[in-house]
Amino acid sequence: MKTAQVDPLTLKSNHTYQGSFLGQVTHSDYPILLMENLVLQTACLKSCPKPISLLLLGKPGIGKSRLLSPLAKMKEVSYVNDITPKYLVEFLGKVKNGEKKFLAIPDFTNCMSHGKNTRNTLVAVLRSMTEEGVVDLSDYHLEFKSNKPVRAGLITATTHDSYQEFHKAWKGTGFLSRLLPFSFSHSIATTASIMKSIDAKTPDPIEKVKMSIKKRPKEVFCPEHLLRQLHICEELLSKATGSLPYRHQIQLNAITEALAVLRGDNRVIQEDIDKIMGLSKWINYDFKEL
Repeated sequence: MKTAQVDPLTLKSNHTYQGSFLGQVTHSDYPILLMENLVLQTACLKSCPKPISLLLLGKPGIGKSRLLSPLAKMKEVSYVNDITPKYLVEFLGKVKNGEKKFLAIPDFTNCMSHGKNTRNTLVAVLRSMTEEGVVDLSDYHLEFKSNKPVRAGLITATTHDSYQEFHKAWKGTGFLSRLLPFSFSHSIATTASIMKSIDAKTPDPIEKVKMSIKKRPKEVFCPEHLLRQLHICEELLSKATGSLPYRHQIQLNAITEALAVLRGDNRVIQEDIDKIMGLSKWINYDFKEL
């Protein structure tokens, strides 16, 4: 299997990319796996008071759960197929104790299949967990209290149709803007490449993917003139989520810093901005092709 030496966002479908911290992955997987790794790294940034959260969007069968499967290997992540209010209390306890930083749910549709009251409680707690933090859940008849706000990131995925069902409600409560979106579809070339791999019984490289987190990175210097290039992306996201651009500005700045850290630097450079701008093709709700 050949390894490409150019930017992964421009690779042809018959190449793979040897990511510096991901391993050898196919060109169509790389942007998504890179995005996941950047989000994981935000939990350790000195400038980031809370981990960034991620919502992966795609058609049924496109491989969303497969793409999130490397997270199950991460000790900082609780990887579960479904959650209940009781489980959330247990998870928040682990976050409070420093054991966990992220909750990963490969198919959020499972969570939305609960009864209305349970569903509303889950979303309300997750909304607090991903932004201001959870202090007291007694209003939901749950036993959890903390002297300091407990924050954690949410990494999850759902289908286009499922997203259409709840996006209006999430937009209205502000929950949608707390999740950085990554929507995608497969091009004809990518589809052909995947079908060829299935017929050939080619081993799936996703099984060898290793995410990387640098636990104690130095503070990252971010030149303002570079970060300003991301404003157009932040404004487009704010229109889609019905919010002001500030939250999305924090999100994109954080993953940009994370990229610099994973690159082994403590300074954001133009290369980092270019990479994030490349990823921004899918950091939206437009389901563009990979």
